[in-house]
Amino acid sequence: MLKDVLKSTKFLCFVGGAAAAFICGKIAKCEKTRELCVHGLAKGMKLKHDAQTAVQNLKEDAQDVYYDAMTEADIDAAKPVEEA
Repeated sequence: MLKDVLKSTKFLCFVGGAAAAFICGKIAKCEKTRELCVHGLAKGMKLKHDAQTAVQNLKEDAQDVYYDAMTEADIDAAKPVEEA
């Protein structure tokens, strides 16, 4: 009977899950883990800010090119484009 229980995949999954939860709990409470998470989050936030800045710069450059092209073509940029 005990051999059948130990061979059962449900029992092994339960024991594995309990062990994983215990180990993860111990790791999560470690000061080094917290420090690594904080540094990772800070780097992620910096990457997000840098990406937003790059997109904003591209948008401003595209607007400048658009208005320069409109000025060269002597088209008033304030007027909507009429479809023919």
